[in-house]
Amino acid sequence: MDYEEAVAKAPPGWRHFTADDIARLPREVLEHEMARVPPGESEERMVRGLFWTLVYHLEPGKWAELARFEPIHPDLVAALPDSIEVAVDVAAGSGRLTQHLVTRARHVIAIEPSEGLREMLARRLPQVTALAGWAESLPLDDGIAELTSACGAFGPDPAVLAELRRVTAAGGHVALLSPEDPEWFESHGWRRVTVPAFRAPDHPAWIDEFFGPLDPPHELVMSRVDG
Repeated sequence: MDYEEAVAKAPPGWRHFTADDIARLPREVLEHEMARVPPGESEERMVRGLFWTLVYHLEPGKWAELARFEPIHPDLVAALPDSIEVAVDVAAGSGRLTQHLVTRARHVIAIEPSEGLREMLARRLPQVTALAGWAESLPLDDGIAELTSACGAFGPDPAVLAELRRVTAAGGHVALLSPEDPEWFESHGWRRVTVPAFRAPDHPAWIDEFFGPLDPPHELVMSRVDG
């Protein structure tokens, strides 16, 4: 989501952070994220707008717990291509989607900028190649994957979508689970799969108090990359 939307939709847990926490972000992350922040912003708006960045990089364990209690609907997993050679998971987090890709592809590459989340993923799924990188500048060759995917990370950002397509082989697919603005994707020819929303598993109360109501992924958009 863009910065203004992130400010408006910041979950209750934004109050857990302060401007001092922004300064604690790794240098390259701070530079990347501050490029999105308009000049003259108040500390509160900056903390709200960078909430998810602060969680990913400073409190990765909280994100991993959220992902654990927001499992992907099995019908969405079943809709993904199967028996493929290479799959890529972009903004993979601690591996919520990656764990399903390893059953559908011979080789899985996970791209995640957060060192803490990347280390969690590598421990859970040692067979996966875990790399640092940003979605708008993926550290991958052209056409490397038959499936390039992401869960709960992206909307119709032209730079990101161009990168996802670049690393996908002709005839392969780009798949986004829980995308922002799924109506945009559907109107631009992407296949849209929506399954009934389902209740999150029983979970600690602090997760709702910090992140707001849970919403397990139940929507998918997918597009074939032409040659």
